[in-house]
Amino acid sequence: MKIILIVIGCILVLYYSISVVQYIWDYSILTEYGKGYVWGKLILLFLGIVITIVGVKKKKKRM
Repeated sequence: MKIILIVIGCILVLYYSISVVQYIWDYSILTEYGKGYVWGKLILLFLGIVITIVGVKKKKKRM
């Protein structure tokens, strides 16, 4: 489970960080819809960071 969380978190971080960088420089000229799109991407980027941190800090269960 630890490896799965780390992989999913890293994929989310990579995908959404690239996606946000495209629009963040033009944020001031975006419409309200566009600004919401950027904020949604930022929230998902933060979620990916949290999932990665949880995966790294998760301890392996002993049987």
